[in-house]
Amino acid sequence: MATVVRTTTTTAMTTNPKPSILYAGHPIRYATSQWEKFQQNFTIIPYTSRSKAEFIHALQPGGPYSTINGILRPAISEPHIDLPLLDKELVSHLPTSCKIIASVNHGYDGIDTEELGRRGIWYCNGAGAANDSTADIALFLILAAFRYTTFSESRLREMRAARYFSVEGDVVPYANTPRNRILGVVGMGGIGVEISVRARAVGMQIHYFSRTRKGPDVEGLLGGAVYHPTLKGMLAVADCVVLACPHTPETHHILNRETFAAMKKGVRIVNIGRGKCIDEDALADAIEDGTVAGAGLDVYHDEWVYHFWLYFSPLFSFVAAAAAAGAGAASMTSMRGARFTDQIIQARGQPQIVG
Repeated sequence: MATVVRTTTTTAMTTNPKPSILYAGHPIRYATSQWEKFQQNFTIIPYTSRSKAEFIHALQPGGPYSTINGILRPAISEPHIDLPLLDKELVSHLPTSCKIIASVNHGYDGIDTEELGRRGIWYCNGAGAANDSTADIALFLILAAFRYTTFSESRLREMRAARYFSVEGDVVPYANTPRNRILGVVGMGGIGVEISVRARAVGMQIHYFSRTRKGPDVEGLLGGAVYHPTLKGMLAVADCVVLACPHTPETHHILNRETFAAMKKGVRIVNIGRGKCIDEDALADAIEDGTVAGAGLDVYHDEWVYHFWLYFSPLFSFVAAAAAAGAGAASMTSMRGARFTDQIIQARGQPQIVG
């Protein structure tokens, strides 16, 4: 008698794995609770490439990054470990599984957003996260440009008595108060508004040039801010010009020989926008001929290549320079990890632009 053996085929129930995120940056140090929540929802793949070529190689089929679902860059890192700029070539190598990129950048310089959009990849930046910190740095630079505090401090640190006691003679003829002076803001976005609020606290009057005029509520908040439909109209009356605009074809070298010539003699210049918004050769000449009496620069034309005459010549001692990462570093407790992990968590299932 034959024995019939019934076999049962069991199909193992599989669950979708957690989405994988390529993490480019130093370990999270501040937003630890958000980071713990993030790791519960996503598989973290550390970014270990040391060049653009290595990165592209790792994105190829079978490579360690070939199945990533997103990229997280929560802070600026050293160049040799930071994520390369996402230009068209690099974006073309991203796997089809990659749907979102969240980066610390306030703008999107060097990012091919058109190619990302064509491939259906969401790009989220840190817009708004650094408004307060950047505005704080701007106020510091405004005060330094008027009061020459950076110059005076450098003399003190030299610890040479003869030069230290000459500070009064060097500074008094040029230093001035910002009170009752006109601050001309180029770009009245979130950062421009925060700078203006702080400038009002030290008694400055606000004028601005921007793509769109703010409503009466914002202008009222800023003490009756005056809108100028043309840049040269604002430059003609401003005692200090602050650039708070992104770098675009329209704002490239927006301050140049022609626009410096339209300014008051003894104007102060502050740039916390993008370095390429100023023609640095023209700025150096404007300082030399006395058009510009002081400058505060948080960004530079070709970072990290400094314009020699602006930063090393004794003639330009009245240029106050802040570290390019100064604004961001001051805000890491609020920025590092928290905003950017939230962006990707919100994007799981249905991407949203939240930057």
